[in-house]
Amino acid sequence: MSAHTETASKPFVAFGKTFPSEREAIIGLMDSIQVAEACAGRALAAWSETCKIPALRGGLKMIAEREAYHGRVFQQRIRDLGSVCKAELDPFSKESEACIFNPGLTDLEKLTDLVERNGDPTTLIAPVLAFAELLTEDLESKEALKLYYADEISSGNWLRDTCDALTGTAKVPQAA
Repeated sequence: MSAHTETASKPFVAFGKTFPSEREAIIGLMDSIQVAEACAGRALAAWSETCKIPALRGGLKMIAEREAYHGRVFQQRIRDLGSVCKAELDPFSKESEACIFNPGLTDLEKLTDLVERNGDPTTLIAPVLAFAELLTEDLESKEALKLYYADEISSGNWLRDTCDALTGTAKVPQAA
């Protein structure tokens, strides 16, 4: 199958919605993810520049790079599929960025807000893995989404564990 063509366009159901095809569902999901990831990469990088807690700063730098490359990879995949990126940043991500850029909050307040806002990493990102497992035609996108899932779990767990270590209280439980 070439980058722009589909074998037989058939409806694809994901997230309780019917898409014209698997390709269209992939483009829709990746478009919403790419903008959030690219913006998160910039926001976390900016926070890492002002963060006063060395252990947090080091992790923020790593996670910022990871978020930024997720954005780039999904932007390229959308282009490979013959489409363009057009999604706008969602309200959830806008609120997270507003917190990160708020100069009136301490690093621990920002971290706690981010961890509480995102909740359990597995619960938050599980729909992406479930979606990836439904893909049968576009195996390149399937594997990219599965790796994205693993990265997000790693980042979310690190943020939660760091918040717990720095504040002395576990605010968000792990999934069973």
